[in-house]
Amino acid sequence: MVPESAQAEQGYRRTLAALVIALLALAGRAHAQIVALGANNFSGGNIAAAAAIPAQLQLMLRAKGYGVMVLNAGIYGDTTAAMRARLDRDIPAGTAIVVLDTSGGLYNDTLKGISRAQGLANLAAIKARLAARNIKVITFSAAFIPPQYHQPDGVHLTPEGHRLAASNLMTPVTQALGAAPVVAQTLPQACLADARRWCPAAPEGEGRRQCLREHRGRVSRDCLRDLAVDP
Repeated sequence: MVPESAQAEQGYRRTLAALVIALLALAGRAHAQIVALGANNFSGGNIAAAAAIPAQLQLMLRAKGYGVMVLNAGIYGDTTAAMRARLDRDIPAGTAIVVLDTSGGLYNDTLKGISRAQGLANLAAIKARLAARNIKVITFSAAFIPPQYHQPDGVHLTPEGHRLAASNLMTPVTQALGAAPVVAQTLPQACLADARRWCPAAPEGEGRRQCLREHRGRVSRDCLRDLAVDP
């Protein structure tokens, strides 16, 4: 028999989970949950996950005022079949957008003897399942990133390649999200001291952001990171 305290705790957790899902639905797409589903490059591919496409995309979106969470569902070495098998497990309720890596899984398929026809069928099944769940799908392929942004193996992206990929994804993702709420244009916490020091006369909001960008050589790295600006 489960103790009453344990039952109460389980009930609390179920209620909290339901509340989180409800709040996500009420918040609208500007505060939506995004999942990056893929393989090598989404997982990091020989670089830190904190520098990979999903993390870069979240930083860029937040710098534009979107209060979104970009969950990283990239697994190194995953095939399209493996991505398909874990789809419902790794795309939680409340997800508004999935950024789908269409190149990493196919590359791993070739290493494991899975035909391209089967790989494409798996990707089509993933898209169909997400559509049935009313989730917007935005595709990504590392094949469209110029060669100079790839590591020597020609497959995995450099840190600069990850930033470029995230930047390329900004237009389709923001179009799917809609306009960012004006209230979210406040400066990141890491930029407050820099703003007081270098931009005291700049207007609040985007004016101060632009001023900090113009003073990027003097601004702290933490601030530049949160503004998604290269040093």
